[in-house]
Amino acid sequence: MPDKKMVIVTGGSRGIGAATCECLLSKGFAVISLSRTEPASTDILHVPCDLMDSDGRRAVFANLGKRDDIFGLVNNAGIATPNLIEEFDHQIYAGVMDVNTTAVAELSAAIIPSMIRNKQGRVVNISSELILGFATRTAYSASKAAVASFARTWALELGKYNICCNAIAPGPVETELFVKNNPPGSAIRQQKLDKIPLGRFGRPEDVAGMVAFLMSDEATFITGQTLYVCGGSSLGSVPV
Repeated sequence: MPDKKMVIVTGGSRGIGAATCECLLSKGFAVISLSRTEPASTDILHVPCDLMDSDGRRAVFANLGKRDDIFGLVNNAGIATPNLIEEFDHQIYAGVMDVNTTAVAELSAAIIPSMIRNKQGRVVNISSELILGFATRTAYSASKAAVASFARTWALELGKYNICCNAIAPGPVETELFVKNNPPGSAIRQQKLDKIPLGRFGRPEDVAGMVAFLMSDEATFITGQTLYVCGGSSLGSVPV
């Protein structure tokens, strides 16, 4: 095993993924970004991959599965397409589920055998607070609930190999896409802000910090959990 532990991050070129890559680098990890575009830092190894291209991504996953130096996997990349249930569109639903759940399972299945051989590893699935329900997000909410469930199931399967699997459920995070869809001064932005007890939106670095913690030596007894990084916006919605 190399001195630096290697972590793969999907969607590592922007938003939460980019912040996660930078945070992991700062903590001494080696990082691979699996993304369509190159990350900003040349210290991050870029592996080009379009998760919407099923055949192409499987070839990339197979190549990564040949490595024996993978310590961690962050399944971060995902897509969301608003759609009301009465306007259900099979193509939209299938596309969201394919990228957000099937690709996660495929990549994890390719990488986890390396962790098993090394008898250590960490998997972090980026879920969402919207697993608690949100109008127009039937496919997205279901897909993010699925990856949280993946973490619980894999924790049961892989604990004997010293592999910890968890999910993070972010609340509203000010990525470029979030700001585009919720511009400053807009009513929708204020409505969302009013529901956050801490009085601010999340930053990509807030989620990245939790990922780094779950990859650290301080998190060796945490597995099968869904951790809300949401400023308290999920309170009153999460079942006890």
